[in-house]
Amino acid sequence: MDTLFAAALTALWLGIMTSISPCPLATNVAAISFIGKRVEKTGSAIRTSLFYVVGRLVTYVALGVVIALGVLSIPGLSHFLQKYMSMILGPLLIGV
Repeated sequence: MDTLFAAALTALWLGIMTSISPCPLATNVAAISFIGKRVEKTGSAIRTSLFYVVGRLVTYVALGVVIALGVLSIPGLSHFLQKYMSMILGPLLIGV
């Protein structure tokens, strides 16, 4: 339970730090400017804001999943390379 709390706190802190770093900050300002010109249509502005937030959320979650799966596959790749690299390397070097 304590580990889960630490992981959630770390994710929250990294999210806050990411949101105020220069590139996402500029993107957020641009998005607010884009959404702000539709302020007279409240429903449209809220809907556009929600699409923006959900899009960013899905992108960061997908990126996190891809990175986590990549890191988790390193031991399998290492085992494969240790087992078969000597068989692959000979013909590869002759071919090159």
